[in-house]
Amino acid sequence: MKYTDYFNSDKQMTSAKCKNIAKNYISGRLRFAQFAITNACMARCSFCDIWRQQPKVFVDKEKTLIAIDKLADLGVSHLIFTGGDPLNHKDTVAFVERAAQHNIHTMVLNAAPRLLLRRLVKNYRPDEYIVKQLDNAGCDIIAISFDSGDPETMEEQRQLPNLMAEMTQAMKILKTTNIKTAACVLIWDDNYDKIEDVCERATNMGFDLICFNYPTFSNSEVYPLGGKWVSLSNENVITGLKKVIQLKKEKKYNIVNEISSMENIINYLQDPASAKFSCYGGQRTLFVDWFFDVHPCMQVPDTIGNIFTLEEKDLVRPHCNECNMSWFRDLSMYFNDGHSISDVASSVLKLI
Repeated sequence: MKYTDYFNSDKQMTSAKCKNIAKNYISGRLRFAQFAITNACMARCSFCDIWRQQPKVFVDKEKTLIAIDKLADLGVSHLIFTGGDPLNHKDTVAFVERAAQHNIHTMVLNAAPRLLLRRLVKNYRPDEYIVKQLDNAGCDIIAISFDSGDPETMEEQRQLPNLMAEMTQAMKILKTTNIKTAACVLIWDDNYDKIEDVCERATNMGFDLICFNYPTFSNSEVYPLGGKWVSLSNENVITGLKKVIQLKKEKKYNIVNEISSMENIINYLQDPASAKFSCYGGQRTLFVDWFFDVHPCMQVPDTIGNIFTLEEKDLVRPHCNECNMSWFRDLSMYFNDGHSISDVASSVLKLI
């Protein structure tokens, strides 16, 4: 299918957002970014230490709106709001709305579904659930952490009582909106050999999409990731990835990870030098932290610069092959040789 078919399809994203992706791709300026707007999080995940951080930081509203303007100027066409849990920030709806004004495709990550049941005051309809407000603001996807086929394991892993009951309630509300839902699954010690169980439960829960994250450790002081539950052997991670690839080929579940990217990660885990697709972190994929500093990804402590002073020339960097950070590597493969605008459009329209 040609990219024009995607961008003219009423069944896909709005025409304006599709055209924005096409425009930036054709001009060579297409980029994607994750923006961590707070380190506050209700979940107490064993593989993440962000929730332990003090003091709690919430980005300034006006500065963040300007930062979103700057990301749009840099060609960012897909923006993920992350944290912590971004729904802890009282201005998340305003941030999504600003991104939508730039025709940026947006995703909001969520670790504690009870936050989706909150009602935030806005200039209109203050009685609405936040998910309704996000829908009105132009949010495209809400991705909810979903790491096990067993409810008790989920609640224990994230230290969130009543997690599944609250997720069920939130999903019912989400189904009344135009927002797509994605089960965001981390491959970890409990599920690498139970991948289909996780997919089945996520599908039965009503998720539109399933996306897999690959376990990794972060050397960043701002965004520490790791822990014993993701200290898997490479062989076990590969076992999980091979099962995801099998299910993807069978088209049994709506898994968004591309087979070529997962095979690339398997090659990396077996021998980093054998990875076919390098990472364009810091060039095409960016991570902005709650201090407005820009990093190649959340894995490394390196800072490219501050978003308010960053220039496009600062994003000319060597390719990287130092980790298996999923989102950054998954998207980077589209900028390696052998991929076209239709490949990028296909992936974007399915998930990002």
